[in-house]
Amino acid sequence: MDFDEILVDAREREITKEEALFLFDEAKDWVKISQLLRTASYVRDENIGKLFKLKAFILSSNQGCNVNPPCIYCGQSSDKSKFFTKIATAEDVAESAKIAEEIGFKGVQCGGGCSGNKGSEAVEDTRTIRSVTDLDVFVNYGADMSGENIQKLKDLSVDSIGCSLETINEEVFKKIKPGNSLNERKSVAQMIDEHGVGLTSGMMINIGESYQDRVDHIFYLKNFANLKLVYISGFSPIPGTPMENRPPATSFDIAKTMAIVRLVHRDIDLDGSFGRDDQLQLWIMAGANHRLIHGIFEPKNKMSPHKFRGDVQEIGENYVFMNILPIYVNMIEETGLKADLSGV
Repeated sequence: MDFDEILVDAREREITKEEALFLFDEAKDWVKISQLLRTASYVRDENIGKLFKLKAFILSSNQGCNVNPPCIYCGQSSDKSKFFTKIATAEDVAESAKIAEEIGFKGVQCGGGCSGNKGSEAVEDTRTIRSVTDLDVFVNYGADMSGENIQKLKDLSVDSIGCSLETINEEVFKKIKPGNSLNERKSVAQMIDEHGVGLTSGMMINIGESYQDRVDHIFYLKNFANLKLVYISGFSPIPGTPMENRPPATSFDIAKTMAIVRLVHRDIDLDGSFGRDDQLQLWIMAGANHRLIHGIFEPKNKMSPHKFRGDVQEIGENYVFMNILPIYVNMIEETGLKADLSGV
């Protein structure tokens, strides 16, 4: 196989599994990586257009993640770095949704950990949001979802439900997610798909998987007729977790993976990893067209470390909403794309 020939062909057709693995192996320097990214952004522009979707992450009444033992890369396995330490009320959820709508967002996501309530919080939060706004709602509670609540969410016109597999390498999955079941996550993803609701699913990279594992994962996702969005989570070590000393995924590795996903999944939404928002323009070069903006923080310990700043509004006693939308719009427009806040 020839690297340049594959990229020429990829402008017009989906690449094969063999070609995807070859591109992973061959794109080892900035010249070839830049060629790969250029092709991925071309495919995005031709199949989706030069629009970049922005949605807001808002509060949820989720009771927290009760997976035991917790995933060893997650802040839940550390006493130092839990994301939220308080539980939002229905009033908090409503207020965060209203603020997002006032800022200009048309679509929002609420989500949280696997509480064990099988998506009941997702249903109630969606009802709360819809009672005070006209926003499109997207939910992501991992594999904590029942068929009954998937149907309720569909009846509430929820556009997509998240169920991230992280990896389809069973051995790696068991190591990093000892309290989870890969088969269960696959089953929940299948339920979402069979209900005719959009499926959002994620890949985590640099957790011990091989390039072959990534390729198998990318093509496994083709089994879902209603796959709507794939997001690439580049591993980033969290202090106090068992994986705190593992090196993070590099910017190039995230971008390379994203670009190869785009050459396979040519007309779905493609997003980058949480916590790497300053790499947005690199993701756009790699074919991304979607970003979920995380602008809600607990006021005492979550505002200062954020890379971006913006106007702050209080939500109840425990949270703040930081308006960092203008920063993202500016970064998007610098790449020649247009920010799209239309929701779906």
